[in-house]
Amino acid sequence: MPKTSEKPAWMKNIKKKKKLKKVSTNSNSGMARAKISLGIKGKKNLKKTNAPSTGLSETAKQQYRKNKQQGTGQSFTEALDEKSLEYFNEVSARVYAEQCQFFLNAFWDEFGDQAEVIYSIHWDTMKKVDMENQGIAYLHLYEEGFDLDFDMGLLFFERLVQRFEGPAAAEAKEYPKAVPKHMTSIKRKKQLRNKVDVNFDGRVGMLEFLLYQFQASPKVLMERSTRSEESNPELDAARAALAEVNKRIKAYEAKKAKLNKIVATKTGVKQLKAKNMLAQIESGPLMETLRAALITAEAKVRIVAKRTKNKSSRSSSSSDESGGQPRADGTIWWMKREIKEKKRLYGRRKKK
Repeated sequence: MPKTSEKPAWMKNIKKKKKLKKVSTNSNSGMARAKISLGIKGKKNLKKTNAPSTGLSETAKQQYRKNKQQGTGQSFTEALDEKSLEYFNEVSARVYAEQCQFFLNAFWDEFGDQAEVIYSIHWDTMKKVDMENQGIAYLHLYEEGFDLDFDMGLLFFERLVQRFEGPAAAEAKEYPKAVPKHMTSIKRKKQLRNKVDVNFDGRVGMLEFLLYQFQASPKVLMERSTRSEESNPELDAARAALAEVNKRIKAYEAKKAKLNKIVATKTGVKQLKAKNMLAQIESGPLMETLRAALITAEAKVRIVAKRTKNKSSRSSSSSDESGGQPRADGTIWWMKREIKEKKRLYGRRKKK
């Protein structure tokens, strides 16, 4: 019989299935794997309450989102007025460390005993997540940020939980208030949107996290943190001295990283020269200028700590009744802690 190409009747009624598209997922990086485990797809951020895109200032847009959230009963319990929100936004645009200090200054009486865990765990984890998000491997290449998008905020909470369950288990026992509660990623997303994001800008700052974690009132925070017209030259001098130390550290670490790269990638004379320079870098000019800057900074921090101690108010208010300088207990503690850490890493080694 001759061959025929005509299909049988029963085959004609079968609908042709569409081929499924292949979806490639790059899960090589730690960040990609973390996003997959948390249910974060691509570069899309979590859904947030949108405001009209034109004709409104940023503060007005935030007010719009705040009102919309309040209408659903999902807003932060004590919303800020327009003036307070404006100042809150100003503080939230400062680097993570300054946001931590702002929080501690206002709530020193309540949460001063949590300063160490805020410094060594919360702040450190926030920076690491920010660095990972930017693809930065070395601290000396990192410029400290001030907030994270919701996806990275979710990852920040996840990393905190993992850290407190693992390497920081001892700190978790000592500082139970500082440990985030276990919850599913879906519930955490809702918490980020409805409870953590105080100013309704769709991002998570260090100040917002601390208010949420320690259940502190943003309204009380701003009431205690009124702007002061008075300057504090000793405090400004101490900050400038610490900034100089950080500048010297970056120069030292950049040189060290460059030499290590030569040792790892080159051979012969270049490699030997780099090895020799690495052996001498501890006593070289970069380290000497760094240590000199560290001694100067320590002296200036000691001066401001002594003078501020006599002026510090014992009340829970962040400023005295005469409208003088705000409390700086948190800032003073933070600067002392920074000096201690930098001395541990870069101070002169004691001869055995």
